[in-house]
Amino acid sequence: MRQVLVSALIVVGGAALVVAQPSRPLTLSAVATAMGADALRTIEYSGSGYTFGYQQAPGPGEPWPLFIADTYKVSVDYRAPAMRLESTRAQGEAPPRGGGGQPIAGNPRSVQLVSGGAAWSLGASGNAQPNPGAVGDRRRQLWMTPHGLIKAAQASSASITGRTFPLTLEGLPMTVTVGADDRIERVDYLIDNPVLGDVPVQLAYRDYRSVNGTSFPTRIIEKTDGFLTLELTIAHIAPNPALSIVVPAGLPTSPTARSSAAPRVDAAAVAPGVWHLIASGYGSMLVEFRDFLLMFEAPIDDARSAAVNEWVRQTVPGKPLRYVVNTHAHFDHAGGLRAYAADGVTLITHEMNRSYFEQVWQRPHTVKPDRLSQQPRLPVWDTMTERKTVTDGARTLTLYKLVGNGHNPYILIGYLPAERILLYGDMYNPPAGNDPRDPARTNEFADSLYDNVANRFKLDVQLMVPVHGRAVPFDNLKKAIGVLPVAP
Repeated sequence: MRQVLVSALIVVGGAALVVAQPSRPLTLSAVATAMGADALRTIEYSGSGYTFGYQQAPGPGEPWPLFIADTYKVSVDYRAPAMRLESTRAQGEAPPRGGGGQPIAGNPRSVQLVSGGAAWSLGASGNAQPNPGAVGDRRRQLWMTPHGLIKAAQASSASITGRTFPLTLEGLPMTVTVGADDRIERVDYLIDNPVLGDVPVQLAYRDYRSVNGTSFPTRIIEKTDGFLTLELTIAHIAPNPALSIVVPAGLPTSPTARSSAAPRVDAAAVAPGVWHLIASGYGSMLVEFRDFLLMFEAPIDDARSAAVNEWVRQTVPGKPLRYVVNTHAHFDHAGGLRAYAADGVTLITHEMNRSYFEQVWQRPHTVKPDRLSQQPRLPVWDTMTERKTVTDGARTLTLYKLVGNGHNPYILIGYLPAERILLYGDMYNPPAGNDPRDPARTNEFADSLYDNVANRFKLDVQLMVPVHGRAVPFDNLKKAIGVLPVAP
């Protein structure tokens, strides 16, 4: 009896020892095996879902506006490496609210490609349009596919700790998490935004399905700063298809380094003492008063603001830049605003925009520190609600908040009554050519702009000077929305 009891204790103890043994550490090889990555040379997947207009929220702090992606097709050749992304985008919200190119007419198609050191897009006619500045971003997107992450990690000899491993793609550090099923679950990283500072991004891969030995997610979800930027359902998965992504003849085949040179400033005088300044593809307007200067809008980032302000110092010396006007909180219009705050320039905007900026400007800027984060100072504000006038007794600029415009609830326009000039951002971006109509958009926002200017505020406008595009006669807006006929 004693011998049986001892034997039983040994068996139980042995079982306990077996249970207590630590599990085998997870390896990249095990993840590659679970996902079928080792034998995967190319992949093609497609589906549909939603994309969202990052940086273009309907109102300060709201979620990014939604668009419908009826087509989302990705082709990847990991050997080249090369990738082709074809997508369509349609209006997702009615009535339209926010930016991101809406309101959209039809279902425009986009085709973006990268191969080795070349990046390009296909226009409507199928012609290749070089995009040298997009090489790094598109190559990163290629390697951030589920199997690309494993291949990149193996190539860099990354090691897994627990269920995560670090990875740097095109200079961007990230953390990759492996799920309990040994498949890639998500990727987390930080990007810089000139308005928000450090912005967390999370790309999640869910609901894997096996196709011919390759395991691929059927749901892809991306969030940027906590709000959705991509939500896809993948319907078709094709491992190892024959792919040929060939760089078009004559296209640059080496990545163009980001230039450290200051952006070029192209200036056009639209009236005495009023200039339209184009830099980095965006416009702002300088207005000269008797004893000071005012800048209308501060697009994009610090670098653009610095270049434009240097042009101002050289062109109009001896007068202080006292004010900068921010029309609304969309990031392409507010990205350069912190540079003015760092210089102590008084910021004019709607009171609700100020509340938003004061909140988000408290966030860290460690990914790409700007001048205000390196030399902190309290911004100087001079806010408004419905109307505000800036004058020196000779020249007057009146600012109005638009009413009922879906682009943004706190968007401002500026009017120079003596010159009959409207200063504005968004809602109607004059297209190139002789036809003032924009076939890519419907007219809800432009109709609202016209109604505010002509009917509510009864402004006598002759010339429109936009942030996006060239200065045009006010009649262009009338023709674009059908108030005036367009000559054949």
